[in-house]
Amino acid sequence: MFKTVNKLNVGLDKSTLRHSVLSSNLANFNTPGFKRSDVQSHTKFAGELQRATGRLAVTHPRHLTARSALGAKTARFSVVQDLSTSMRNDGNNVDPDRERVLLLENQMYYESLIDAVSRKLGQLRSVITEGRR
Repeated sequence: MFKTVNKLNVGLDKSTLRHSVLSSNLANFNTPGFKRSDVQSHTKFAGELQRATGRLAVTHPRHLTARSALGAKTARFSVVQDLSTSMRNDGNNVDPDRERVLLLENQMYYESLIDAVSRKLGQLRSVITEGRR
């Protein structure tokens, strides 16, 4: 249960950072030479590592699995700048319509994570109160 809440918390952290980055993109869409940024997860590498090490044999219940060995290292993310395109002659590559859509998508993702955390904590609350009876 707490693993789920911790993973949801990582998603909330990423969503919060992404909101800040996308808002910055929108705020600078008229700044000459500004290049848009976005948040990139480092889960692709973690997924490759998981596939490569996922076939390890576990001969004892207390052995570490590949998944547990990766742990929080799979939850890292960073802000990357998009240098590939330019929307205008001044070198700016921010498309305000696209940024608004990405902001809305990120907001819906954040709200779904909040709902999931709320449900998990509600389950915990229910277990605690039922245990008192």
